[in-house]
Amino acid sequence: MKKLGIGVIGLGRIFLRHYDDSIKQLPEIELVAVCDNKKSVLNKYRDELSKDKTPPPSFYTDYQHLIDDKRVDVVTIATPNGLHNIMGMAVAVAQKHCIMEKPISQNFKDAQRLVNAFKKSKGKLFPVLQVRYNPAVQTLRSAIKKGLLGKILTASVIIRWTRPQEYFDESDWKGTLKMDGGTLLTQAIHYVDIMQYVLGPGKSVFGKLDRVAHKIEAEDIANAIIDLKTGTRVNLEFTVCTYPHNLECSLTVLGEKGTVKIGGTAMNKCELWEVKDTPMPYIPEGLIPNVYAGGMYVGSCPNHKSIYENMINNLVYKKESFLKAEDALESLRIIDGIKKSSEMKKEVIL
Repeated sequence: MKKLGIGVIGLGRIFLRHYDDSIKQLPEIELVAVCDNKKSVLNKYRDELSKDKTPPPSFYTDYQHLIDDKRVDVVTIATPNGLHNIMGMAVAVAQKHCIMEKPISQNFKDAQRLVNAFKKSKGKLFPVLQVRYNPAVQTLRSAIKKGLLGKILTASVIIRWTRPQEYFDESDWKGTLKMDGGTLLTQAIHYVDIMQYVLGPGKSVFGKLDRVAHKIEAEDIANAIIDLKTGTRVNLEFTVCTYPHNLECSLTVLGEKGTVKIGGTAMNKCELWEVKDTPMPYIPEGLIPNVYAGGMYVGSCPNHKSIYENMINNLVYKKESFLKAEDALESLRIIDGIKKSSEMKKEVIL
């Protein structure tokens, strides 16, 4: 069986989650090309990526050259947020498949256009929504779908993380409006996605953003009241200002017949399960979150291998995909609403 050729654009911090944890581990795929606009970064990986590989992967500084490479079947986009849409569009035009880090675009309308472009393309878009694979998330979602908690009355999403000023200073794009888009898009989006994935789509939002502790262009705190189409009201509290390290990342759900809280530092543990006539089921540990800055702060759980396995199951073994391009839209619609509400200082209908 011919292996699927993977080309990765962007060799920053998340690259090794794609390469070491995923591409190297799966026999159906192989790395055939990489691209970064910094030659020094390419040279850093050149020997390692070329070792014992015949032919070795191609190295590019122009992303279009990687997309046009005939050996590349799937393009992984792991670049700054502001480049995701334009690069994704180029992959769709080339009729190739795409694995894309979040967010797939910096706003809902651009994301819609990208999803529609892939619907017209022979290629498929697989968004990196890896937090959905957390066992605690799947357990809570299953319980709600089965009606074990009864009607969901209210819920809360609390993300009390830290990102020191050094995190933003280490690159020329983090914290900028043009290339980053803000901490809601870079840090909070996974957990806004889990909120709507578990509880349902948004109906309206009243939000407020601010910048209180960092020298950046974008927000470092956000609060919102989100009313869902199901009738559930959700309170969102988000910050990257927690001292001195990450404190909490949780979703608490209060239903007529049960209360469940999934938390830990990255919604990776079940911290409370009180459900009528239903003891807490066994929940596998799952992967531990990415750890940065010597343990000062963490990111999401690196379930990237599951993203690639899903892509392989769909493209090679013709199984239904667990993740679809349109799955990435609702979290962006809600975040757009929070931003608009903060600007207009009033509730926004989504």
